[in-house]
Amino acid sequence: MRRLLGLGLLAAMALALVASPGVRVPVPQLGADRAAAAECAWQRHVKRVVKRVKRHGKMRRVVRRKVRWICVPLAAAPVAPAPAPVPPAPPVSEPEPEPEANRLAVKAREFYFVLSRPSVKPGAVTIELNNQGEDPHNLNLQLEGTEGEPLQIPETDSEERNVASFDLPAGKYKLWCSLPEHEEEGMASTLLVADSP
Repeated sequence: MRRLLGLGLLAAMALALVASPGVRVPVPQLGADRAAAAECAWQRHVKRVVKRVKRHGKMRRVVRRKVRWICVPLAAAPVAPAPAPVPPAPPVSEPEPEPEANRLAVKAREFYFVLSRPSVKPGAVTIELNNQGEDPHNLNLQLEGTEGEPLQIPETDSEERNVASFDLPAGKYKLWCSLPEHEEEGMASTLLVADSP
């Protein structure tokens, strides 16, 4: 009885040693086939087992866990040292934000214009005519109260776009399509060019 008690105590101590994963325990040499395995890293594997058992005349569902310990032999080679920490990269300076582009997009359809914004700043202005209609359209710009040739983006076919840049002084501009009867049908708008749009 004492001998069984002593063996039980030894087994409990051995189990306590390997209870946490990654514990290295020397493996006793049992033969020539195990001579290569000097140490083990014990890994715990848990499997959930569901059984149906009959208790007190009723079927009951019993859930249990099966625990297995697996010995994973460690390599005989010494453990390589951890790599040296890599110094953090220097902070990347963000590039200076570019000044907001002075752009205007004009969508043309039968028979109206839609401006991407009601006003722009004076100076160089890039205007894009985007024809989403079925007919060709063009775009004319003229400062109200002035005479002469208007600034023009040429005729743009359906589903096409045309881009042009103009130097516009401050003021209120009339925009229209000069193709026959388009302005009369409603293809006209106004654009304000001012320092604080």
